[in-house]
Amino acid sequence: MDVAKLVVEFAKVLAWPVTVFILALLFHAPLSDILARLRRAVLKGGFSLELQEKIREAQLASIKVEAQSPKQTSSGLNVFNYREVAQSNPSLALAGLRFDLEVLANNLAGGFKAGRRAETINSLLERLREHIAVTPEQMDLAKKIFAIGTLAAVGSEVTQEQALVVIDLADNLAKGLRRG
Repeated sequence: MDVAKLVVEFAKVLAWPVTVFILALLFHAPLSDILARLRRAVLKGGFSLELQEKIREAQLASIKVEAQSPKQTSSGLNVFNYREVAQSNPSLALAGLRFDLEVLANNLAGGFKAGRRAETINSLLERLREHIAVTPEQMDLAKKIFAIGTLAAVGSEVTQEQALVVIDLADNLAKGLRRG
C-alpha cells in the first residue's frame, strides 16, 4: 500500500511540469512568434529588449554603410572619450554621443546649406539625404543611433557592452561622412 501511495504522490508532483512541457512542445512555434514580436520588455537587472533590438537594427544598418563607403573621410568625431565614459556610465556615454552626433549633423547641414538648426534631427537627416550629403543607408543608421541615444538619455538601462557597440557604430557612421 505504501508503494501505491508513493507512486500516486510522485504522479501528482510530476503532473504540472509534464503538462507544461507537453504544451510547450505543442505550441513552440506560436510561442516563439509571440516572443519574437515582443517589442518592449524590461527584464531583471534592467536589460531592455527594446534597446537590444534597436542596437541589432543599427548593426545591420552599419554593415550597409560600411559596404558602400570605400572612401572614408574624417568627420572630426572622436569617440575615444565616449568609450572611457562608457566604462563607468554607459547611459551618459550614449546620451553625450547622441548630442555630439546632432552637432555634427547640424555642422554638416550648414556646410551643405541643407537645413536649419530648429529642425528635428529626423527632418535634418532627410534634408542631408536630399542634398546628397549622406546616403540613405547613412541616414538610416544615424536615425537608429539617435533613437538609441534618446532611449539612453531618458533612462533606459544600458550595459557597458551595449554602449561600446553603439559607440563603434557611430564611429563607423562618422568615418563615412563627407564634409560640405
